Amino acid sequence: MRLFVSYARVDKSFCQQIMETLDVHDVWYDHRIAAGQKWWEEILKRLTWCDGFVYLLSKESVTSEYCKQEFEIALRLGKHIFPVLIHPNAPLEGDLKDIQYADFSHGIDVRAVKQLLNAIHLAERDPKPSPAPVAALPGATTQPPALDEENVIDEAAEALEVGNFDRAVYLLKTAQESGYASKFIDLNAVIKEAEAALEKQAYLRNAEREYRPIVALIKRQRTFHIGCKAFNDFRKDFPDYDPDGLAALCLMPTVPVWCDIPAGEVVIERERKRVIYHVESYKISKFPITNEQYQAFIDAPDGYVNDKWWNFSTEACEWHKSHPKPLAPKFADKKDMPRGYVCWYEAMAFCLWLSAKTGHKITLPTEQQWQRAAQGDTNNRYPWGSKFDKTFCNTSESGIKATTPVGQYPQGASPYGVYDMAGNVWEWCLTKHVAQPPSTTGILPAAPPTNNYIVRGGSFLGSSERAKNTFHFKLDPVYRYFTIGFRVVMLNS
Repeated sequence: MRLFVSYARVDKSFCQQIMETLDVHDVWYDHRIAAGQKWWEEILKRLTWCDGFVYLLSKESVTSEYCKQEFEIALRLGKHIFPVLIHPNAPLEGDLKDIQYADFSHGIDVRAVKQLLNAIHLAERDPKPSPAPVAALPGATTQPPALDEENVIDEAAEALEVGNFDRAVYLLKTAQESGYASKFIDLNAVIKEAEAALEKQAYLRNAEREYRPIVALIKRQRTFHIGCKAFNDFRKDFPDYDPDGLAALCLMPTVPVWCDIPAGEVVIERERKRVIYHVESYKISKFPITNEQYQAFIDAPDGYVNDKWWNFSTEACEWHKSHPKPLAPKFADKKDMPRGYVCWYEAMAFCLWLSAKTGHKITLPTEQQWQRAAQGDTNNRYPWGSKFDKTFCNTSESGIKATTPVGQYPQGASPYGVYDMAGNVWEWCLTKHVAQPPSTTGILPAAPPTNNYIVRGGSFLGSSERAKNTFHFKLDPVYRYFTIGFRVVMLNS
């Protein structure tokens, strides 16, 4: 079948991809490199020549004067009409509402291609319309869409202002073809500006269309590695397009998978005193940081070795200078084990590096954030409830005597779906331990100053008592033990 493809220039790249699926047919599309009467005569000639009219429906094409006029002529000539939806927000009105379309709005997949090819196949079985010149139609328009020559620059400027660059280029080129001239306006410069904007818009449109399916793959653990491979190939064509920060996610496989924690209250108890804190909404990593994820920070040329990530405190800088290399994990070959042997300074440096990579503010959880993620709006002693069950977590009662993969205990998840908040490894918090103030009676001595930080959650060596939601421990930030790891939070901007 001879097919005429009508589209908006912003969708040219996608148009070319769709045409590749129609290679068994004789397909013609307008390259739109010219304007004016000669260009329109070629359009009319091809509309007479074709058997079927393929209309690529996007926000721009359904409002375009020339696309709408091509569609109207194809209808009046009795051509087979094959609408193809390529943008989910394209407003369909008039005759377009009543014609079944092939849905390519989510990309070129088997289902969409089958829809289009089946429609064309059924049309081929019908008697072909007799070719008739456009001029033979009653009231036929043999001229291109009307142009208001007096206001063409105003209309083109308005189209540029609102981002309708396809229309702007059409108006300006048509004006140039019709002989528009100005003593002061450099029409070629305006056309160049419009075409550059259109090219950029087309680039972004095509990038977004290819990018979204990759995001869907990367968000799921089973297809993560496939998505990252696709993203690496994608970056060859679109090196500067990554609104969701996939580069950082692929750099650290499967992390972060975030759990949303809504705003709410949490009760922290110290020395038999209960204090209620309000916690704003945030996201927390579903799992503790694993060997694989932390190793990405170590291996990155701008990662662990970069002094930039240690400048958050004088103590951290001094510690890093005397400890230029990390300790190796006990089970280095187990990628999904929680990373141990990480001190508080190292955990903070990792957070700063990840923040720079993703463009989000990522840090250690405060003690209040950690407990809210573990407990939610309940008073549960453990993330899953108030009754301890050794099959729900990895504490000393389990008898394993080693760390376990971070996803091993789904039944032990918190009310918000956060894993491993009881047992396995202690987790560093952002909160500094505050010593009790000295007694006002003078009977007890003043407490010495402290530089310790809170850890939560217990470990595989600790008992169930230490794995409770409310239990805390304090440690010197330089401590690096097999039983100490961390998870991260992302703050809402």
